[in-house]
Amino acid sequence: MNGVEEILQNHNLKSTRLRKAVLSLLIKADIGLSHQDISKTIDVEFDRVTLFRTLHSFEETGILHKIIDPNGTAKYAYTQPQEADHAEAHAHFVCTECEEVFCLKDVFNLEAIKVPKGFSKQAIDVQIKGHCKKCA
Repeated sequence: MNGVEEILQNHNLKSTRLRKAVLSLLIKADIGLSHQDISKTIDVEFDRVTLFRTLHSFEETGILHKIIDPNGTAKYAYTQPQEADHAEAHAHFVCTECEEVFCLKDVFNLEAIKVPKGFSKQAIDVQIKGHCKKCA
């Protein structure tokens, strides 16, 4: 069994051609990909709704995370296994010029973040905006 099939099995998801293609693409990508980016790239027959459902089930199970770019477009990126429980999260760099979204390596620990008494922490979402290397 390869890594993609194992990830799907570990998340109790059926191993379909579309799911394997989308997950493989997200694992290899170094930027967040939109629904349209994914649609144009994968070489598997599918319909638009099935792709949305696949992305939604991946998000619900923690396989991927969604980042919203400056235009309000959802971009998707693979979630590293150590971040799946939301105890840790990485920041995202959003280029205000080309609007690409990059996952950064630095990790933030949810327990280390202090919130006022009576507040309840659930997740961390950090975005850093500026110009990427290509646009700087």
